[in-house]
Amino acid sequence: MKMIWLIAAREYTENVKTKGFWIGILLFPIILIAVFFFQTILAESAPTRHYILIDQSGQYAPAVEAAIRQEHQRRILQEFVAYVIEHRKEANPEQTVANADAQIDQLIDDVDAGEVAALDQWLDSGGLNFALTLATPYLREDAPPFVEPREQFIQAPLPEGVDASASPEEIIEQMRPWLSGGRQLRVDASDGSDGSDYEETSDLFALILIPAQVNNSILRPSATPLAMNQSAAGIQYWARNLTDVRLPNAIERSINSTIRNNEFAARGVDADIVREVQRTRLPVSRLDPSAEQGQEAVSVADQFRQWAPVGFVYLIFVSLMQSVQYLLSNTIEEKSNRIIEVLLASVTPLELMMGKLLGIGMSGITTIIAWLLSFLAFILFYPGNQAEALGQFLDVLLSSDLIPYFVFYYLAGYALYAGIFLAIGSLCNTLKEAQSLMMPMIMILMLPLATMTYIAQDPNGPVARIMSWIPLFTPFTMMNRAAAEPPLLDVIGTTVMLLLSIALVLWLSGKIFRQGVLRTGQPPRLMEIVRMLRQRH
Repeated sequence: MKMIWLIAAREYTENVKTKGFWIGILLFPIILIAVFFFQTILAESAPTRHYILIDQSGQYAPAVEAAIRQEHQRRILQEFVAYVIEHRKEANPEQTVANADAQIDQLIDDVDAGEVAALDQWLDSGGLNFALTLATPYLREDAPPFVEPREQFIQAPLPEGVDASASPEEIIEQMRPWLSGGRQLRVDASDGSDGSDYEETSDLFALILIPAQVNNSILRPSATPLAMNQSAAGIQYWARNLTDVRLPNAIERSINSTIRNNEFAARGVDADIVREVQRTRLPVSRLDPSAEQGQEAVSVADQFRQWAPVGFVYLIFVSLMQSVQYLLSNTIEEKSNRIIEVLLASVTPLELMMGKLLGIGMSGITTIIAWLLSFLAFILFYPGNQAEALGQFLDVLLSSDLIPYFVFYYLAGYALYAGIFLAIGSLCNTLKEAQSLMMPMIMILMLPLATMTYIAQDPNGPVARIMSWIPLFTPFTMMNRAAAEPPLLDVIGTTVMLLLSIALVLWLSGKIFRQGVLRTGQPPRLMEIVRMLRQRH
């Protein structure tokens, strides 16, 4: 046992003292933090997109312009709600909640629920100016002023030489140079200092063309659809950017709303009454039957806890891949450099194998601890409501029973896969030779990662239960099911099977390691590996 600990200490120090080890540790949290920051920066620095509107029907231009305004107001509403959540005073439970404060709560709840009525209420009540007046008394004294986001969609004038009264086909042909990006629009802009305007150029983001006979394309449930060219039916939205669908979706909603209002008017229906009825809603209370009496309401913390195992599964996968790669590369490197032969002069193959497993395992634990400390430091030192949400997530994890599950299944998964990868390393002289043997194991490791979201949604379903009883998948699947309180039979049965599988894998890996570690030449074929496993000594 003493020799095993000596080898483990050697493996551990050899790994942790290298620059690559610490670069690998720091790279993962740096990437996650960078993604977090970049998402915020990119959202704030989204480019201004210019569009051209040609309405030959003369009916729907106001609806399109209203859609653009509503899309901008939607962004203002969402950012204002985030601003209020971040800078709001803490409520005093001894004070009666004021009507204005209750209105703010209702606005936040509507936005969180994706309630369409929240935007209507926002516009009907006066928008940002009214909301600022309402919320200012409930903001902290040190709250910075709210900065309104700039408009992202601005209408540009029609280029010279383009005839707006021509046929749609001729208009598109005339606009091809701008639609393809070959020519740029001339638009007015403000220099931001004294408010004076100047002219600049910009790419055309989209062309919205509404033909004169567009109403012939209206689809009514009671009418038989007319045969038409579906590629150019209705309103034509021309744009090279196929991923940003905010503008076409907003236009479609607004114009369809206008068409329905026209239908209401034609049939003698009051559109305001219909809109009021559509805004009427009944809230759905989500309750957990497994909670204590009086605490059945599902909170954000409860939802965090249900999805937390998915993060743990991903963490196990990333750390496990890093650890077994270290184990594999170290074994192959020492074997190719003949260092293994020197070590085997003083220790047995079993002691060497177990020492390597233990040493690299401690390196993996060091990696996870460093990641968790980085995560904690980010929460403590980064201000903002996003960090506050992450802090709530951390509180949920620390107060739940998921940590013991994670520790056990991480160690069990490492012992299982490390034994397999160590046996692979002992049979190969170079990493290139190991790739063909590693690929099946990599594919097996990818399967729990590909199914982790599905299992989190149906943790006690047949797929989850079957995968739980397959030892190679047990650490990932059972960790994924931890928050759903799986049946005791699954917990005990899969644990026993997993431990027996680890013992079997380490025993078989020891037999391969003892014979393969001093082997030279090409990697053995399958039948040779079988003979190794059948040999008693």
